[in-house]
Amino acid sequence: MKEIVYMPLEHIEQRYTTHLDNDICNYLSVNHINWKYLHPRTLGEDQYGTIKNGNFLNANDTIYRQFSQFQQLIQGLMLGDISKDATIFITDIWNFGIMAIPYLNFFSEYDLKVKGVLHAGSFTDTDFVRQMERYYKNFEDIIFDICDTIYVGSEFIKQDIIRKRVIDADKLVVTGLPLDENKYSRYNSPIKHDNIIFNGRNCDEKQPWLFDRLQEKLPNYNFFNTQKMNLKKHQYYTLLNSSKAVVSFALQENFGYGIQEAVQLGCIPIVPNRLVYPEQFNHLYLYDNFDECVKKVDQAIKGVLSVPKLKNKTNKEIFKIWFNDND
Repeated sequence: MKEIVYMPLEHIEQRYTTHLDNDICNYLSVNHINWKYLHPRTLGEDQYGTIKNGNFLNANDTIYRQFSQFQQLIQGLMLGDISKDATIFITDIWNFGIMAIPYLNFFSEYDLKVKGVLHAGSFTDTDFVRQMERYYKNFEDIIFDICDTIYVGSEFIKQDIIRKRVIDADKLVVTGLPLDENKYSRYNSPIKHDNIIFNGRNCDEKQPWLFDRLQEKLPNYNFFNTQKMNLKKHQYYTLLNSSKAVVSFALQENFGYGIQEAVQLGCIPIVPNRLVYPEQFNHLYLYDNFDECVKKVDQAIKGVLSVPKLKNKTNKEIFKIWFNDND
């Protein structure tokens, strides 16, 4: 099996990247896969500012991390510590460093392959990166051409990419995304309160103002906008586990970690009948308009609806697809 050079994302709780990195490293080690780790060096949140409410990245750290990892790659190749025919696995291929791979292969006679996960991009109409499409449309076409395999969280994002960008559709593989399975089992609250959770980012594409309208319509229940609460992860999980419903008003969602996680912890999802959600839940949990959303949230609190069984692959199944086809 060829060597895998793994490029993780920086550890940011809002992006679910800490557990993702830990779980990937554990899988690669336990299964005795030939791999190397390129450290996600960052400038440091203390120096360059914390993540702003409603966002999920620090632009300075993101760019610094991407180029520092490719610096590690080049150094490893030059010193012979990394195989010249290695597979580079990147946990977010929306990565500027990928542009260097054909250059390296051509001039240094390497045979590097690139595969990894794509979470979003400027091809999505309502994504915040869409406003930079004039710069990044061609960039996305190029990195899609460079990559050998691209794993995505849903059929929705796959079809969105095929419609908007130049790509060989066979490169796109729908696997879902790994969840923090080990932690969920620690939470099993027997007491459920009449809590309604909104755990989306407080930005336009998630429409948080509709959560305020929902509260006006259902004043007898408890409402929690978790992105405004500055919760530690265990506090957040405890709140989800003791709550009855989670709601989304998203205009952009390619997988939906927040909703998936809430369901794992016992919340009933009430989500719009669009984007990725029809793949994940049946009609009982989907709404077509705001009034229908109000009705279904009320049903969830009153026990008319029950927590659905998720359709996801397990982390082990996902990692097997990501890392075991590398000959």
